[in-house]
Amino acid sequence: MDLRGEGDVWLRCLSDHSVFVQSYYLDREAGRTPGDAVHKIYPAACIKVFDLRQCHLQMQSLATSAQKAAQMQAAAVAGVSGLAVGAPRSISAAAGIGVDDLRRLCILRLSFVKGWGPDYPRQSIKETPCWVEVHLHRALQLLDEVLHQMPIDGPRAVE
Repeated sequence: MDLRGEGDVWLRCLSDHSVFVQSYYLDREAGRTPGDAVHKIYPAACIKVFDLRQCHLQMQSLATSAQKAAQMQAAAVAGVSGLAVGAPRSISAAAGIGVDDLRRLCILRLSFVKGWGPDYPRQSIKETPCWVEVHLHRALQLLDEVLHQMPIDGPRAVE
């Protein structure tokens, strides 16, 4: 693995066997639903597997969408067109997006020689003989900043 710039990650396969990677960046590049694919990296290949800027933009977008969905749900529950008193205090269960969903954007999972997922007999990376999970600290720092910039309480309706 090679870190380039402030946080982009490239993977070079130096083995005679393929490496398999779960990468939200590669999912996006391939037009796949995030998290549903495992990408095969062939011997001698060098490929970008993580883009810090794209990850940060995606975090911001998902966090904003989740917050808006929570505010809209709170307003609907209160029966007002504005936002309700007592709006949810966290990133939104209403939108189905939580902190763990955002944290997954900051992780790469790799297995060696054997793949996993819907295209392979092994459904979980834990069923492969050798695997690692890489937590990207700079991306996690940016996630922390995104979460701290969100208001604890959304705007409240005028009573």
